[in-house]
Amino acid sequence: MTKQEISDTFEKIAKYLEEKRLKETFDILAETLTKHPNWQVKEKLNDLEDTYKQMLAYISNGIADPEREHVLNDLRRSIYHLSDIFEFDLKQNSTFSYFYELKQEQLMAHSEAIEIMIDQLNKEVDRIKLLNFIEEENEKKEDLKFKEYIINKIFDITLLSAHWNNDNRKTWSEILKNKDYPVVLQCLIITGLTINLLETFDEQKALLLFESAENINEEIKLRSLTGIILFLHKYNNRLHLYPSILNRLNNLAEDKEFIKNICQILIQFIFCRETEKITRKMTDEIFPEMLKITSKLNTNILSDDSSNEAGMEDKNPEWIDCVKKSEIDKKWQEISELHLEGADVMYSSFIHLKSYNFFNILGNWFIPFHFRSDFMEDKEMVNLAKILSESTMICNSDKYSLLLSFYNMPEKYRKMTLRQFSTEIEYEKKVFDLELKLDTAKKINAITRQYIQDLYRFFKAHPKKKDFKDIFEPEPEYYRIPSIFNLIRDKENLSVICEFYFNKNYFKEAADIYDLLITEEPGNNALYQKKGYCMQMQGDIKNALDAYLKAELLNANDPWIIKKLAACYRLLKQPENALAYYKKAEQLNPNNLSLQLNIGHCYLELKNYSEALKYYFKVEYLDENKQKTMRPIAWCSFLNGKFRQAEDYYKKIIEENPDSTDYLNAGHTQLATGNYEEAIRLYGLSLKCPNNSVEKFMKSFRNDIPDIVHAGIKKEDIPYIMDQILYDM
Repeated sequence: MTKQEISDTFEKIAKYLEEKRLKETFDILAETLTKHPNWQVKEKLNDLEDTYKQMLAYISNGIADPEREHVLNDLRRSIYHLSDIFEFDLKQNSTFSYFYELKQEQLMAHSEAIEIMIDQLNKEVDRIKLLNFIEEENEKKEDLKFKEYIINKIFDITLLSAHWNNDNRKTWSEILKNKDYPVVLQCLIITGLTINLLETFDEQKALLLFESAENINEEIKLRSLTGIILFLHKYNNRLHLYPSILNRLNNLAEDKEFIKNICQILIQFIFCRETEKITRKMTDEIFPEMLKITSKLNTNILSDDSSNEAGMEDKNPEWIDCVKKSEIDKKWQEISELHLEGADVMYSSFIHLKSYNFFNILGNWFIPFHFRSDFMEDKEMVNLAKILSESTMICNSDKYSLLLSFYNMPEKYRKMTLRQFSTEIEYEKKVFDLELKLDTAKKINAITRQYIQDLYRFFKAHPKKKDFKDIFEPEPEYYRIPSIFNLIRDKENLSVICEFYFNKNYFKEAADIYDLLITEEPGNNALYQKKGYCMQMQGDIKNALDAYLKAELLNANDPWIIKKLAACYRLLKQPENALAYYKKAEQLNPNNLSLQLNIGHCYLELKNYSEALKYYFKVEYLDENKQKTMRPIAWCSFLNGKFRQAEDYYKKIIEENPDSTDYLNAGHTQLATGNYEEAIRLYGLSLKCPNNSVEKFMKSFRNDIPDIVHAGIKKEDIPYIMDQILYDM
């Protein structure tokens, strides 16, 4: 079977199982087994189908069975399990994806059973239990190499393991609870479990993930919670069949700290949506601007009179001016604030440093940062590793990239750069350390951020990323998954997540959650306001208006709501309603020129040109920026038959910064005064404007024909005028 055929087949099986269409499920599995025999699966499938037929016989005979639903769920769960095993078997025997390529390599390279490997690991505990990478640079290099080998081997076994039984789970559970094993290893086991569960459902592995969510070590706990969110998202539809998992989840949900951590992880996933924006800003704006500044500064430096020793220590003020003019300091400030908030601003800098052989080992994308055997003979590298290990500013994956990039530098450059870099990192680390000591929550958030950023780099930058479903583009969003929503449905938690979406301009998601919050607080005016704003920003003006009207019922004299209502009515082409609200807003703020201008626009749209001109002239008189009113005054004057006045204003506009519409309207004005020759000339200038074309021009001209006719131009003359314009092109 092809990759697509396998996916389609087992998606259909899952669909039928959820719809309780068991006969069709058995048929699909039986048909697939004829093409790809698996006698163990076939035998169990036959047993399950016999059980189901017996159940149907009882039903047909009208025999009551209070346990029927329970038995049916057990049966569906068993079919699911058999289907999962069969699907996993089919995939690992095909070139399905990178995951199964690794599985095939593992099967070929290691004939020993997993139990033998675990037994070997237990025998070697004495050699690895003292593992503390940062403080063991004096340890023998071969011992560190051995530890690194064991850790990667165990990660591979966890990642690629087939479905577990209860004994398997207990074995791995002991490793995760045993303090003799290094946390680095235990963290990787959790990540291996997580990615494995994204490939295939496994009740026993899921239970271990839930068990590890109560681990005393924060790193293990937070990795487990992240895995739980991903697991719930993927398998929400079938969770109701697994009381063992639901009981675990419900018990965890009673802990407020668990819910708080779940919310923080969800926020960090949302934050990752910002990474692409930040990367574009860095690559498209900041880096090119830095190159320009560097080039300009180099020119200034070369042109300085270096022989003048009297002012050798003075900085050239042109350098500062150069930076200020570029406004790059403001952009860096914005990036710095995002970094402090928790955004992933490092991705663009480190994405190109993932080609080292180190990253050819899959587990190294997720491994917590620790001292490596490769660097133990270089004291400066050891010192840098110590500093990086304690830093929360950079995720684990990027720390390795940084260390490897320094390690591969020519020695003379490395020493010089390392000293400067280490000083900067050490200073920033102290600032962060102080915050972390004062706030335990920040420490937990830092661990969460680093781990999720590690995951981001794997799912976005690994050469085989297309073989894995991108967890950072979930469909649907995490909060829309019932099992996850039930954890965060408390008003306080939902508000935190909703505000995060809102502040980051994810208006669709924010609007969804505002709807949920409104059902809890129907009298909350602010919720309707923000819901309206979200709809407005999505271009859904009708629903925005509806939300604003509900907000108005709760606070009829709020100036912000009144202005929003006016703007919505105007966008919906209801100038009469818009005018009423603008007039109301004017009463509350009579000196607001923006309101005066919009009132003029409403009168213009209502064809009350005299009244519109009154407001336009008022704004022109009071506002220093005359540009705001020149165009509406010119056009309104034309429509009101005041052609000479319109002509004067269009002359001023054309002297400033005219566009194609200005030339077009000025042409209409000349046409109305009988100056056809000047009108044709202006129309030609409109046609020549950038981004204009014959098609666009003719469409605009035709739209204005009613206004031209109203100005006194004979309708029958207009086609000839248009032809003349085309001839003069």
